[in-house]
Amino acid sequence: MRSPAANFDIRAALGAEIKAANAALVTAAHDPHALHQCRVRLKRARALARVSAVCAPGLTSVFLGAARDAMRALSKARDLAALAQAAERLSLQHRGAAKTALGAVAAALERERAAAPAPDTAAARASLRDLGALIQVWPDVSERQIDKGARLVKRRALRAYRQGYAARDPEHRHTWRKREKDRLYAVEILGAAWPKACKRRRKSSARLSEVLGRERDVLLLRARLAADPGLAGDFNAAARAMRALEHRQAKLAKRANRLGARLHRNET
Repeated sequence: MRSPAANFDIRAALGAEIKAANAALVTAAHDPHALHQCRVRLKRARALARVSAVCAPGLTSVFLGAARDAMRALSKARDLAALAQAAERLSLQHRGAAKTALGAVAAALERERAAAPAPDTAAARASLRDLGALIQVWPDVSERQIDKGARLVKRRALRAYRQGYAARDPEHRHTWRKREKDRLYAVEILGAAWPKACKRRRKSSARLSEVLGRERDVLLLRARLAADPGLAGDFNAAARAMRALEHRQAKLAKRANRLGARLHRNET
């Protein structure tokens, strides 16, 4: 009997992700949720492409670059929307002066997002066309190559975890988050073709990616507020917001470290 991996069609899966990205791009210029979904689909496609890098390294490199170009065209608008949403969510988790200060930050970021130029959807669509053309020449990927590629994605996440665990450098944490996302997306798309898939581990991976994402948002908010205290209203409000952000980031980092240690236990 053929294994599930032997029947997995990476070319078709890549095409489905790019088709979904194109569909989301239709309304991305004025819909932050669609903008986010477009970028998520591109990230999922990148994760899947990495799995097949073992049989098409050059093609994969070009594909990753084109996907990165598409995401870059949409990044500024998406980043502002994500920060405004994160500040609003955090304001709801506090009381008193900290709540007011964080609410002011959220409102200021939302005004900035609304006034910013529309995302460059034309450039993003051109990159998506390039991606579609690359998929047409994507080679067949064997069961053994899928297994090897999946294990490479897994090892990349493990290396990033070891470097990012308890790290103070935000970029190490960010790299860890990206590699965990690659792993999670690859597991979700490959399904039974992922080697030794484990439903409980997949859920743990999803929880870790979520916590690392929230930590990243807080770190970016701290950086923005440090550069522009006026977002909170005045110096005192900025100091209150900064203390709340520092406290929240420490809690999220501790939780992410704990989840990461559990997820990667016994991995080599």
